[in-house]
Amino acid sequence: MQYKNMNEQFGALIYILEKNKELMEMLDYISKLNLPNFYIAAGSVFQTIWNYYDGKDLNFGIKDIDVIYFNNNDLNVEKDLEYYNIINEYAKSKKFNYEIDVSNEARMHLWKMEHGQGDNIEPYKNSEDAISKWIATVHAIGITKENDQIKVYAPYGLSDIFSKTIRPIKHDGNSKELYDKKAASWNERFNNLTIIEW
Repeated sequence: MQYKNMNEQFGALIYILEKNKELMEMLDYISKLNLPNFYIAAGSVFQTIWNYYDGKDLNFGIKDIDVIYFNNNDLNVEKDLEYYNIINEYAKSKKFNYEIDVSNEARMHLWKMEHGQGDNIEPYKNSEDAISKWIATVHAIGITKENDQIKVYAPYGLSDIFSKTIRPIKHDGNSKELYDKKAASWNERFNNLTIIEW
């Protein structure tokens, strides 16, 4: 879908997201937990847009809700588990078919090193820094709530989401292998994607 400018794109994005009642209820609930620098990010956001334009249920193909936050003062993975349990219980109580994933982006460099993705990975500065370094431009999007208003962080804009273009974000923490795996997964679940080679 083509829009004249970024303001039109953001307006369309909010309009469509607000139609996904389950996602909006999750956003409302999570915003009340006061997680520092939090976003619902990645797949559940951009895939809602794709589903809308494909005429599908807005949650079609959405495997999980990625909840990220940034707390440099507590890098204990148990805190993620605590938030996971709280948010997961809410989703279950509402009978939402969402898997929940919660991660403190302040400790993701440690997780990556533990999982063999490098030895000297730079820590993220905040949640926005993390989002900007994810695997593809469509993936690099997050929504949060401030003063009851949806706020969007999309460092590469929204054009690739609306045109269903998969474009890599290249930096030390990403790889062709990971990008190709993600792109193949999206290509299986969604139609008419344009995949830019790594």
